[in-house]
Amino acid sequence: MIKHLLLMTKQLPLFIPINAYCNEQNWFVHNTTSSDEALTILKTQTVAAVLWDTTSVDFNETLTAISHMREKVMIPIIMLAKERNPEQMQQLFHHHVDDYLVEPFDYPEIIAILKQRFWLYDQITDANTESPDTAHQTVEPSAPKQLTFNNLTIDLQHYRVLRDDQDLGLTPKEFKLLHYLIQHPNQVLSREQLLQGVWDYDILGNSRMVDIHISHLRDKIEPDPQNPIWLQTVRGFGYVLKN
Repeated sequence: MIKHLLLMTKQLPLFIPINAYCNEQNWFVHNTTSSDEALTILKTQTVAAVLWDTTSVDFNETLTAISHMREKVMIPIIMLAKERNPEQMQQLFHHHVDDYLVEPFDYPEIIAILKQRFWLYDQITDANTESPDTAHQTVEPSAPKQLTFNNLTIDLQHYRVLRDDQDLGLTPKEFKLLHYLIQHPNQVLSREQLLQGVWDYDILGNSRMVDIHISHLRDKIEPDPQNPIWLQTVRGFGYVLKN
């Protein structure tokens, strides 16, 4: 199951490996560099866990943000610190964070911790669901979450792209790239815009990564990838998705 994680950091060397390891698990990483934006994402999107770099904002601001988060969501919150600070660690645990990890980070260990936390929170959720207090609550039906583009169906609930009911097997990043392009139809987008919009970060010097993902996406959605009719190159600038 694809999960969405929120990473709050201003450190590119931290974002890149976390994003890479999470992608291997089919997890999306939403990166933000401000606590206000982090809280907005939590309000508007379904997030499975929060990874918070304590060096990115003032510590008092961190405590305020964590306090607001805990009022709104019951998900794992993992703090990433440059060095061990017992006083700060005590205050963070007082605000009910789940873990406090210190550099140098072991990224496979972070993934293992997240999986364990997901399992634990699932048990809590299941227990609450079975509680008598929730037995008579009315659940509002959710609206269908899918888009159509020419002969493609974009399933936003299960993060799949279908053609004639056949799953085209897009990776999480390819899915996010296509979704972003569909949200900007007939608009020429530079590689830098795509990096910011899809990878949630200005990854300077990595525009080649965009080209590679565009090529893979064409292979899966275009009738003739060598002569694309939808996802076209605008030489010297970027790409456009023709509607």
